[in-house]
Amino acid sequence: MKIRRRFLPRTIQDAVATAFMAAIIPITFWFEVYVVIPDIHGADSIYNWIHLMPALFLLFNISANMLATVMCDTSCQNEIVQAPANVVISAGGSSISWRLCSTCEAVAPPRSWHCNTCGVCVLKRDHHCVFTGCCIGHKNHRYFIVFLLYLFIATTYASILNNYFMWFVRGEEFRNWTSLLKIVFPLAMLVIDTSTKQYYLVIYLINMVGMCFTGVLLVYHGKLILSGRVVHERNCRDYDLGPMENLRMVLGKRWHLTWLSPFILSELPHNGINWDSIQQEASKSK
Repeated sequence: MKIRRRFLPRTIQDAVATAFMAAIIPITFWFEVYVVIPDIHGADSIYNWIHLMPALFLLFNISANMLATVMCDTSCQNEIVQAPANVVISAGGSSISWRLCSTCEAVAPPRSWHCNTCGVCVLKRDHHCVFTGCCIGHKNHRYFIVFLLYLFIATTYASILNNYFMWFVRGEEFRNWTSLLKIVFPLAMLVIDTSTKQYYLVIYLINMVGMCFTGVLLVYHGKLILSGRVVHERNCRDYDLGPMENLRMVLGKRWHLTWLSPFILSELPHNGINWDSIQQEASKSK
């Protein structure tokens, strides 16, 4: 994996979103492992250790895949990009054709696009993610989708535990109209109520919103991946090789193991530059 030279967020929006994500992940882990689970099962219960194993696995994969997404260089800068001799290079136009990027002053291959925030052309660019402060492209797409998957699983897991903790274990404290008001306006209520209970409500709400948000994103990006497309190609099916082959294009040849750890090597079956052969293969399969 090639490391990005400038991996820090370049805009205030990216910096705030990335800092929030980097902070809420360990905070939620601490809250679930040291507050919620012991309160549900008891401080000395063996169930606390049973919960700890999946919690550590989720924490590791969320943090490591997020870091890999940020650090992985998926730009065209360090690639040898050479257009075929019979291809006409345009000065603009669609991202599915060879182009001359006026900003980078270099040839951009098909499916790449220039990101004004990152300041580079990105191979098979999908989108710019504010929560990682970087573009999602050919080489870090794997880490992003696994990060999203485990984030959804973790927020769902946490939301189930938190609902039981707040409405049943500590029901007398939280089952009242003031708690509902604090959930609707959590940050505003922190100004007038800095109690531990209010912080619990904020974490509870963040996980509930996170579960819904990541669930929608997972379905959206999952459909794109299985159809061989990226965000810029919503109406294009030129690279659809079938669900399993499309999945390999993102997760690599060892796609069935990549969910275990981002450190597992899984070579991508394509270099992200010369898509002509893939397009021809897709046309034959259709």
